[in-house]
Amino acid sequence: MEIRGSRRSLVLPVTVLLVLAALAGVLTLAARGRAERPHAVQPSGTTPTGPAPVDLAARVDEYTGGFGQSAYTAPDAGQRRALAEGVLGLLDGQAEQADRALARVGYRRTEFTEAATGRRVAELADATAESSRGWGRVYLDLSVRSAWSVQVPHPISDARTEALGVDVFRAAPGGVLVLAGAHRRAGADGSSDVAHRTDTAFAAVVEALAGRGLPGIQVHGFDEGSLPGQDAVVSPGAGQPGPAAELTATGLGRAGYAVCRAWREKCGQLGGTTNVEGRFAAGVGVPWLHVELGNGLRTEPARRAVVAGVLADTARSWGPRP
Repeated sequence: MEIRGSRRSLVLPVTVLLVLAALAGVLTLAARGRAERPHAVQPSGTTPTGPAPVDLAARVDEYTGGFGQSAYTAPDAGQRRALAEGVLGLLDGQAEQADRALARVGYRRTEFTEAATGRRVAELADATAESSRGWGRVYLDLSVRSAWSVQVPHPISDARTEALGVDVFRAAPGGVLVLAGAHRRAGADGSSDVAHRTDTAFAAVVEALAGRGLPGIQVHGFDEGSLPGQDAVVSPGAGQPGPAAELTATGLGRAGYAVCRAWREKCGQLGGTTNVEGRFAAGVGVPWLHVELGNGLRTEPARRAVVAGVLADTARSWGPRP
């Protein structure tokens, strides 16, 4: 009886061992099959899903960083018209129509998620000869209907105004960032000084936006020595001062900066009354501001952030539109 009981006691452990061995074999084969199975290959020329967000500040810095060596070729009337049509097409939600207009002049539309805000942004950029034509870029916030623009006519030349433009664009929804594409002295006879020439891509885009009723803020820089005792100059340009001008000047003053209000004080040659975009806006009755900033307010990140916040408050007072 004792011998039979011992045999029965051995049956269960042996059975368990056999089952475990079989299970291990199955798992090994399954793992080997997964390891040997080829991964799916993304077809050539396609964009992977879920691209990483884009840091707009870094993108603009990379773009404008080469302006010291950039050239400039003025666009003709047809090219300026096509760029304006492309921007307006996108403003109207007609992406295909916009792309066709942009393609006529070698521009392309790229959309991405902006890293700092999480908003969808459209970039309109030269796809052919960006460094030699110098026509600039346009960025549109796609999260809401466009309501205002921030304009940077002298990137690099007016140090860090390009960074300020990005900061303002990020700080309030519904913006359009219009960025000149060359140093203001890149073109012969002042042809690339887009604040004083109507035959530029920059002017064509800004005028198209103003023609649709979008107010604008144009940012500039000045040497504090040219206007001692002042940190900033706020002006409606050739237009009449409105609530936005006072709101901006008051905001900068509350931030601790000395502000010259060009509509009631003498601010040297910094009032922007000859600015061509400002003259166009005044002609169509659209609010427009010319904001001159001393070096520290543009180049010191903390002070620039304060200025961007003030300008963003002004932008928010304009929209977004329903």
